[in-house]
Parts: sequence; C-alpha cells; structure tokens
Amino acid sequence: MTRIAVETRTSREQTVSDVALLERVAEGDVRALSELSARHSLSLRALAFGILRDAVQAEQVVQTTFREVRYEAGRFDPAHFPVFGWLAELTRVGALQRSRVRA
Repeated sequence: MTRIAVETRTSREQTVSDVALLERVAEGDVRALSELSARHSLSLRALAFGILRDAVQAEQVVQTTFREVRYEAGRFDPAHFPVFGWLAELTRVGALQRSRVRA
C-alpha cells in the first residue's frame, strides 16, 4: 500500500473561528474575507445552484454574497445566527431574487 503524504496546515489562519474572521472583515481585513470565502464558498455555491440550476449564476450569487459580507460584517450578531447560517441566508435570498428576475 502506497501512502500519500498529506500536508496539514497548522497556521493561525486555520484555527481562527468564523466569528473572529468576520470581526476582522468588519475591520477591513481582506485576507480574513478571503479565508471565510475559502471555507464556505463551495457549500454556498451548492445552495445557490440548488435554487438556480445554473452554475454561472450560482457563482455570481456567491460573489455578491461575499461582497455584501464585506460591507455588512460589522452588523453581524453571533447571538442570532451562526456565521455559516448567516452566509447561507444571504446566499439563499440572493439566489431567490435572481430566480424571480429570470422568471
């Protein structure tokens, strides 16, 4: 049996919580936004695709979601939503609005 070496990241970035990343985004940290996007974009694209059935439009919705996150991060309240729940809701609403425009 051949073993494949897997590089594990032990950087501070990997261990930072979503809430901490969102706080950094609120302070203007673009790298934190990038990390948050890297963690959740795939799941959010799947959510948007499930509504739109169009990969290109799903990607556009996710990009719009993270653009909105960049400007609304300071308003996020972790007592009301987990970060992924908030991101998913923003994505869902964006995808539904886009599907209404198409119809």
